Amino acid sequence: MLSNKTPPTIERSLDITVADSAMNSAPSDESAVFKGIPSRRRKATGLRHDDKCTAILRTAAQLFAANGYEATSLDMIADQLGMHKATLYHYVDNKESILYQCLVKSFGDLDNVMKSMEDRSIPVLQRLRIFVHSLALAQNNDFGRCLVLVGSRPLDMMPGGEIRQFRRRLDVTVRALITEGIADGSIKPCHPGLFSALLFGALNWVPRWYSETGKLDLSEVVDTFMNMLTQGIATPQR
Repeated sequence: MLSNKTPPTIERSLDITVADSAMNSAPSDESAVFKGIPSRRRKATGLRHDDKCTAILRTAAQLFAANGYEATSLDMIADQLGMHKATLYHYVDNKESILYQCLVKSFGDLDNVMKSMEDRSIPVLQRLRIFVHSLALAQNNDFGRCLVLVGSRPLDMMPGGEIRQFRRRLDVTVRALITEGIADGSIKPCHPGLFSALLFGALNWVPRWYSETGKLDLSEVVDTFMNMLTQGIATPQR
């Protein structure tokens, strides 16, 4: 059962990772059941406890992203899943705990990705691309899109500041890569903090317009962004 107690630190919670390919979170059987729910009510029987928890979180994330956090109630989530609200309370306690667990499911594997950025046997720009690809995948699954569109403000008031700490680690990771690249000559001198702000600003906007049915897949979007960021857009001066 998801708890309304102060969540464990992000570092511990990120051990509860879920990944579709690199980052998408739900098991294939659950995805088949809840992807694109066509009706207001759907039977939730036949799922194991963990599958039900994941289904609840995924459905809540979709509703949060579509309707907004404040406008989505636990009644709406229960109705979409075809279960009574009393049954829903066997798995969740409140909306804050649901939003927090969506964060855990969305960004779980990024903990390992950030640690891998310390491997200096891989060129720094290659590591930066790996990091950006991983972050983009995390932000554009159901859970990550929910967090980007809703924002973490409902969670920022929770004791411990886990959300702020996690964001700070992402920022520190990028700054460290840029600083390392400047030192070894693979990156031109620049302001690491401003580069990080530019990078996250660009990536945070993608879930608002990106569609899997569009002309570009997510990898192409990320590669194009990275090429423009690392190579610039101006033609060489003669």
